[in-house]
Amino acid sequence: MGKYNLQMRSSNSTEEPVLTATVKSIENDAVAGQDTCKNEPNGHCHASNLQMASLAGLTTEKDVDVLRSSDGGQNAKSGQEEDQKQEETRPRIISQVAATLVMAFIHVGVGAVYGYSGVTLPELTDPDTQDLFLGPYEVSLLASLSDLGGAFGSVVGGVLLMRLGQRTTALLGLPISAACWLAMAFAHSPTLLLSMWFVVGFVTGFLSPAASMYVLEVSHKNIRGLLFGIVTTARRFGIIFVFGIGGLRVGWRAIGFASSALVAVPLVGLLFMPSSPRWLVTRGRLEEAKDSLSFFRGKSYDVSSELASIVEQVERSQRRKSGFKDQLRMMMEPSTRRALALMGFLSLLSPFSGIVVVIGYAVPILQITKADIDAYMSALLTAVVFAAGTVIHICIVDRVGRKPLLVVSFLFSTLCMATLGGYFYAQTTEIDVSAYGWAPVASMVAFLFSMGVGQPVINILQGELLPTSVRATGISVILIFMYLGSFASAFTYPMITSAMRAFWIYSGVCITIVIVGAVCLPETRGRALEEITKAAPADNVGE
Repeated sequence: MGKYNLQMRSSNSTEEPVLTATVKSIENDAVAGQDTCKNEPNGHCHASNLQMASLAGLTTEKDVDVLRSSDGGQNAKSGQEEDQKQEETRPRIISQVAATLVMAFIHVGVGAVYGYSGVTLPELTDPDTQDLFLGPYEVSLLASLSDLGGAFGSVVGGVLLMRLGQRTTALLGLPISAACWLAMAFAHSPTLLLSMWFVVGFVTGFLSPAASMYVLEVSHKNIRGLLFGIVTTARRFGIIFVFGIGGLRVGWRAIGFASSALVAVPLVGLLFMPSSPRWLVTRGRLEEAKDSLSFFRGKSYDVSSELASIVEQVERSQRRKSGFKDQLRMMMEPSTRRALALMGFLSLLSPFSGIVVVIGYAVPILQITKADIDAYMSALLTAVVFAAGTVIHICIVDRVGRKPLLVVSFLFSTLCMATLGGYFYAQTTEIDVSAYGWAPVASMVAFLFSMGVGQPVINILQGELLPTSVRATGISVILIFMYLGSFASAFTYPMITSAMRAFWIYSGVCITIVIVGAVCLPETRGRALEEITKAAPADNVGE
C-alpha cells in the first residue's frame, strides 16, 4: 500500500490550543497509522488507523472552524442546560409574594381592631362630648369585647376552615367585617357600637387564622418565615393606621369608615388565587392540589416531590374522614396533643405579657403619666417602633431561628414592664418624677420593639407545630385560648387598683414565657411543615 499524501495546515495560533493540539494529534496518529499499515501482514491496515489517516487528509481550515464553533456551541448549550436545571429546582416566588400581600391586607384590618380602643377611648370617655359617652363598665367592654367575639369566631372558624378552606372562609368574612365597621361609624347608641364591635371581633376570629394559615401553607420552606413575617408586619401597620387617624383628631367615626375600606384589596385579590394545596389534599382533590402548587412554585418547577410529601403526611395521620369530630380525635394523638398543649399555654400567656394593654390602652396610659408630652403622637411612635421591630423579625427569623428570638425578646420585655411598673410606683411615693416623664414612653417604645421582634414567633409556631390534617381545627382551638387571654387581660386592667401592680404582673408573665420557651420549644427553622410534624414524636421537646 502506497503512502498517504497528507496535506496538513500548520497552526501557530495560541488562541485555540485545544484545537491545535487536536489537529496535530490527528496528524501524528495518521503518520503512525501509515507505518503500521506497512508492517501489517498481507498488507492489511486496522480500520482505526485507516480512519485516522483519512480524517487527517480531509481536515481543512474550514473543518477547524467547524470544530471551533462546535466546541463553543457545546459550551453554550451546556451553560443553558445548567441554567435551566437550576431554574427548575428553584421555585418561583412572585406568586407566593402576591398571595402574601393580599392576605397582609386582612391583617391590616386585624391590626385596626387591636388599636381601635387605644385611640378612641379618650374621646368616648370625654364628659364634655356631644357624641356617644361610655361609662367605666362600657370602657372595659370596648377594650375587650372584640377579643371575646374572637374566641367564639375561632370556634366557628375551625369548622369553616376545615370544610371551606382558608380562601373561601376569607371571602365569606370580609364583606361582613366591612358592614360591621360601617355600622359602628353610624352608631348612635353604646349598645349598637358594642354589639357591632363584638361581631367585628367574631369575624376577625376566623379571618386572622384563615389569612395566616393560607400564607403558611402556600409558602416554600426556604422563605416561609419571611413571608409570614410580612403578614405579621401588616398587622402592625393596622395599628399605625388607626393611631395615625386618631392623631389627626378627626373623630372615632372616621376610623370606622377608613377601616371598612381595608377589605377591598383582599376581597378582589382572592378571586385570582387558588385554594391552599395542603387543604386540597385533605379533601382528596389531588389534581387541584398539584395545580395550586404549580401556581405558587412556577410551571417549570417539579412539584411532585413536595406534593408526595404532603400526601404522605396526610395519609400517615390515617385520616380517611374530614369531619370536625375526626380532627378532634386526631388531636388526641400524643405528639399532636403535646404541641397543642404547649402552644395553647403560650398563646394564653402571651396577652398577659402586657402587649394587649399597652396597645389597647395606649393613649390613656400615656395620659396618666402626667408627662409633658402629646399622648396621641407618643402612641403613634410606639406603634411605628412596634412595626419596625417586626421588620427586624422578618430579616433575621430564618437566620437566627424561632427559639432564640422568642427567648431574648421576652427577656428584654420583662425588664421593660418592670421599669414601667417602677415608674408608676415612684408616682405613689414622695419621689419627684416630673423630670422623668420620658421614662414611661421609652419603656413602652422599647417593650413594643422587643415584642415586634419576638412575639410573631408564637404565631408562626401555632401553624408549624401542628400536622396539616388537624391544622385548621388545632389553630382554632389555640386561638380560643389566645382570645380569651386577650379578653381577660384587657377587661381586668381597669379593675386592677394600680398601674404599678398591673405592669409588674405582666413582667412576671414575660419571664414565665422565657422559661417555657427555652425548655420546651423545638427549633423549626428551615424545615418543611411535613418534616416538623413527622419528626415531632422522636424529637426532644426542648431541642
